[in-house]
Amino acid sequence: MTANKHHHIKFKKAPSSGGMDEWKTSLQKCKGLTNLRIDVETMDLFAEYDLQNCREEDIERCMVEIGFVLEDSLMERFKRGWVHFTEENEQAEFKHKAAACCDMTEIEEKRKK
Repeated sequence: MTANKHHHIKFKKAPSSGGMDEWKTSLQKCKGLTNLRIDVETMDLFAEYDLQNCREEDIERCMVEIGFVLEDSLMERFKRGWVHFTEENEQAEFKHKAAACCDMTEIEEKRKK
């Protein structure tokens, strides 16, 4: 399983202050972010990142902190929620070195306690 992820995050409004370079500098502070492209015309942010150090949810949080307004249509919220869920599980698999949802040994040990 690869730890490199790439997603695009839709936004409906860019920050009113600063500019492209300032936004990129602020977002590059997200640990694990390896590549970033912001397209203001299509309202898309394309991010490539190392899942072992960063999740899409972290990038979204940074976006909101600097003034981006994320697209809030039902489809986009659903898509982001699904990505958050799957990335959380993938990170758990990295930590446990086994499938997080199917580790019966760990489940049985917790039950005994």
